[in-house]
Amino acid sequence: MQLGDSTAAERRRLDVVLDKLDDVYAELLQTMESGGFDQLERAEKVAVWQRFEAFRNRLPVVDHRLIADAEANDLAKSYCNSTMTQFLVRVLQLSHREAVSRVRAAAAVGPRTSMLGEQLEPLLPKLAALQRNGVVTAEKVQIMERAMDKLSRPGVDPDAVETAEQLLADYAPVLGPKDLQRYAKSVIDAADPDGPEPIDDQLQQDRRYVELKQRRDGMWHLQGKLTNTVGAQLNAILDPLAKPRISSVEDEDGSTTKIPDARPSVQRLHDALDEMCGRVLRMGDRPSTGGTPASVIVTVTLEDLLAKAGLAETADGNQLTSDQLLRIADEAEIWPTIINRNNLPLALGRTQRLASRGQTMALVTRDGGCSFPGCTHPPAWCDRHHILDWILGGATDLDNLTLLCRYHHTHFLQKGWACQMNRDGLPEWIPPKWIDAEQRPQISARIRRLNAQRSLRDRRRRIPNAA
Repeated sequence: MQLGDSTAAERRRLDVVLDKLDDVYAELLQTMESGGFDQLERAEKVAVWQRFEAFRNRLPVVDHRLIADAEANDLAKSYCNSTMTQFLVRVLQLSHREAVSRVRAAAAVGPRTSMLGEQLEPLLPKLAALQRNGVVTAEKVQIMERAMDKLSRPGVDPDAVETAEQLLADYAPVLGPKDLQRYAKSVIDAADPDGPEPIDDQLQQDRRYVELKQRRDGMWHLQGKLTNTVGAQLNAILDPLAKPRISSVEDEDGSTTKIPDARPSVQRLHDALDEMCGRVLRMGDRPSTGGTPASVIVTVTLEDLLAKAGLAETADGNQLTSDQLLRIADEAEIWPTIINRNNLPLALGRTQRLASRGQTMALVTRDGGCSFPGCTHPPAWCDRHHILDWILGGATDLDNLTLLCRYHHTHFLQKGWACQMNRDGLPEWIPPKWIDAEQRPQISARIRRLNAQRSLRDRRRRIPNAA
């Protein structure tokens, strides 16, 4: 067979495969549109959805092959584009951001060949395997790739880099993108504790600015960049004021109808700023919460604080250096997350029903927000929930408390869920049988991530010269 005939055969083969893919997709779509999905039970519908998502997650593997081939054959230059990114933007009409993401992903988890033409494993083989198996989304791949890229600088211990990839690969399937991103920060810090400071105080000082201008229509335009310390303090003040507010209307028959807060989050934040300004003008002093300065809740080990090393993490995921934490200690109330094993008296037993402020801060440390699986509500939006009702003998202790947003606090029993503590002292949720016939316990991804970060910190302290 001549070279041209071989090329034509390969092209026909790819066309046949793509035709089959088109046909299968059309059949799937027709099945869905004809009601084939309607007869399934709810759990079966979720299973179909998850299986289709796994298929979607594997699609970028084809992209990686196409990009690797295009780079090997200088396809971009043949189309008069200087980079692969420009080529993808032009030929596929992608945004520049999406094109950059695909090129970076292909370089990290796509196929590679040596100068002699030998096949090499991907730069990040564990991540590549996860994507090939369809268990991580393209968004998670991007998070992990960017995290590992920060460890690619010279001087980083190769064993630490390999361990970091394994840790990210272990938790990527069970953590949502936001929690994975925050966990990745901890993994990077553990793998490269002597690396460049992620927070540059001088650079932040140089870049800080706020502009407030009144427009012709009478409204004000606000924009700027805040330093980490100012941003953490402002967020601590505004976040509790910006939570949704439920109003109630009493009907003629005496019943009460609850009206949910229809304001989008950006408008609630605006109104929180309005309330804060009103309080300042009325008080003639700094904002307060219950008569005390606004609280900034941070997680930091005592060893790191004393040594002025490592990073402290606020409840909303921002990071502060120990110096920054100490700097704002006199300007806002700091609650270090030292739990009861460090001799902080938190357990109140049956002496009172409401959790103390210290217990609440410990719950924020452990749960990080609503503990119901999949819920992302932060601590400021949550109630303190007794797992065994206090009136039925449940103690006001940490092993009988968890944080729940108002919706889940009100509805979890109606939906058939139950909560219990596992052996590790973490709240886990038992789904109803229609969701899982075996009723296997589920733990919030955020709590998994926070617990994994604590394990990382403990591991660093156990290893000599780790920091």
